[in-house]
Amino acid sequence: MVDPSRRDRVGLGLIGLGPSWELLYRSAIDRLQNRLTIRLVYDTVEARARSVAADFETEPVASLHQMLTRPTLQGLLVLDPGWLGAGALHSIAHSGKPVYLATPVLRQGAELHRMLQGQSAMTSSHGYSQIPDDRWMPELRLRFTPASCRLRELIATKLGPVKDIQIECNPDTDVTEIAQIIDWCADLMGQMLVVTKEGCGSKHFGLPVHFEIPKPKSKSDTRTVSLNCSKQGGGGLRCDITCVRGTATVRDRAWIRWENSQESAEECLQDERSEIEILIDQFCRRALGGLNPVGRLEEFSKALQVAESLSNGRQVT
Repeated sequence: MVDPSRRDRVGLGLIGLGPSWELLYRSAIDRLQNRLTIRLVYDTVEARARSVAADFETEPVASLHQMLTRPTLQGLLVLDPGWLGAGALHSIAHSGKPVYLATPVLRQGAELHRMLQGQSAMTSSHGYSQIPDDRWMPELRLRFTPASCRLRELIATKLGPVKDIQIECNPDTDVTEIAQIIDWCADLMGQMLVVTKEGCGSKHFGLPVHFEIPKPKSKSDTRTVSLNCSKQGGGGLRCDITCVRGTATVRDRAWIRWENSQESAEECLQDERSEIEILIDQFCRRALGGLNPVGRLEEFSKALQVAESLSNGRQVT
């Protein structure tokens, strides 16, 4: 029996809690209680599933199959599949429900590529897609940090379109995080990037990798990105963005400095909504049938292929 106060909220199933549950997701879900309700909880650690289900006054389930066959769910939050692996991800993708894929899932790059290839094959041979890509929402955190949200506002109002991005990141940044950075740049520029010159080709390349938007209308329209994984600048993520009417510097997730010919400002945005809260909120909208500009799995997969090619030392064109 569903509590009447929950009927207007999106009913979600929570799959896999993992080490980031308390740090990232619990507080975001608590702040979105007016938009969603957790109806079922599944985790490979049964005691943990029971504890979290009790916190949300809902039901733990003993198996993933029970979760996926429950008709009352409108979407699935897959936070950490744990030891379930690729087989579980394939079952979740075929459930027919909208699926939120958190960062631990995005690290299973090979399986994500296979799922998308299977979707393409199904579409080409039968004229339809059994697993619509728009049902999968990858957790593209960099797009929705407070600094990124503010940067997009500034691009639309005070700075103008992006011409060049210079990025410094930690040399220990893994391939999934590099893919997130590539996706972030492509999102700002409105088009996937191509590699024009790459660094040393080691797993953690130390020389800059250069990208640009393919096929510019003229030389003056060329837009570029340089990605340098080194210890210069303290090892954190730093992005210097040159736009048509000004510049901006983004440091980590909640700090931005910007200027144009008339004004400048330095902004600390720690009190803004977190990227996780924004993404889960947008997922609720998508689960109800809305189309939100939050990124498609296919877009992340393309960025991941570029990142994997760089880490393997192969030139991408």
